[in-house]
Amino acid sequence: MKLETIVALGTALATQAISVLRLSGDEAIPITERLIKKSLDQADRQITHATLFDPITSNPVDDVIVLVMRAPRSYTREDVVEIQCHGGVYITQRILSLVLGEGARLAQHGEFTQRAVMNGRIDLAQAEAVNDLINADSEQSARLALLGMQGALRQLSEPLKEALLTIIAQIEVNIDYPEYDAEQVTLDHLAPQVDAFIERCQRILVEAQSGQRMAQGVKTAIIGQPNVGKSSLLNALLNEDKAIVTDIPGTTRDVVEGTIRLENVTLHLMDTAGLRSSDDRVEQLGIAKTRKIIDEADLILFVVDGSQPMSAEEEALLKTLDSNKVLVVYNKNDLVSSRDRLEVSALHKDITSLIDAINTRYLSDQFVFSQPVLSGPRTIGLVRQVLKAMENARQAISDHREVDLITIDLQEAYAQLVALTDPNARVDLTSELFSRFCLGK
Repeated sequence: MKLETIVALGTALATQAISVLRLSGDEAIPITERLIKKSLDQADRQITHATLFDPITSNPVDDVIVLVMRAPRSYTREDVVEIQCHGGVYITQRILSLVLGEGARLAQHGEFTQRAVMNGRIDLAQAEAVNDLINADSEQSARLALLGMQGALRQLSEPLKEALLTIIAQIEVNIDYPEYDAEQVTLDHLAPQVDAFIERCQRILVEAQSGQRMAQGVKTAIIGQPNVGKSSLLNALLNEDKAIVTDIPGTTRDVVEGTIRLENVTLHLMDTAGLRSSDDRVEQLGIAKTRKIIDEADLILFVVDGSQPMSAEEEALLKTLDSNKVLVVYNKNDLVSSRDRLEVSALHKDITSLIDAINTRYLSDQFVFSQPVLSGPRTIGLVRQVLKAMENARQAISDHREVDLITIDLQEAYAQLVALTDPNARVDLTSELFSRFCLGK
């Protein structure tokens, strides 16, 4: 199928050293040849220096560098041309208008990558990873995106598809080809295979939590009573005066946010209103928002004044928190210090112990950079659907349903696995089954 030739800027439209225009499609090379008045027949993955002309007036417009990547050895698997010109806004717009005048059209958002998917250059999961890499805001998210571009999700899904298809094939052979000497599949035979598959899905979803933490960062709430140093701790972590710090209790009325990128994790910090009883309506609203943030947080830094004993209110609050989420931070170690607790001095920006503790806490998540894991909501949602279908199959086995009825749930699980990388693919189980069993012998 012949598609329109598209063009888009590969760089920002701004005054800069160079601008890059990218064309893709059957007319990408002919359009460029008409503009530079030079043949590109021999140019493939080579750089050509040329003068670009206005085809109507024949006046020179700019000296350019042209890079040709012929199909299928290009990002879109179509003929692709990149034109590098001088980076003035006027020159860039002028050349873009000339390319459009020769028959190209402006590309839509993501259309180059869409064509890469349509033409089989990459799958949908890799396309998502391309966008993730562009939008990455930390080393961790960039590394995960790069792994995704290299096909990490397919490495995860293919063994699952293979294992599930083996189970389905065993059932189908029994049902459709009873005359062949194949092992009879019974519910007792199916149950352990389905159980093992469910365990694999559950493990993948547990590991996905680490993937999400590394890709998206950890939502971190800084909580505690008024005047324990929450805002000072936020400022120390961010190394800037983001939150107002005073001796007046209840200064923080709303949530103050910031992001810090540590060695092993990115934290999205939220300094919250001090938790206490208050008649101030505005402060009450801030406290209510704090409690909501506590429920949603992945990590809670519970700050207390280390220069005095923990109050009864603090002890009561600590008991209500999820201990798996909490780090108790004893502030003001410049006044009183003890070796058996996590101490900082937010005022003096002495927070190395806290940073070390957080890095250590997320050290176990670093496995995501050495094995494929899920990190995006779409893929995690699909695996949850796979798990649900397999759990339905397991329930059907427990209910002693007919074996051929159980394949309905198994096939649904298989379809969701296929959708991880190829959501529009037609699931043809017949051809897959015959590729594994030489039934016609």
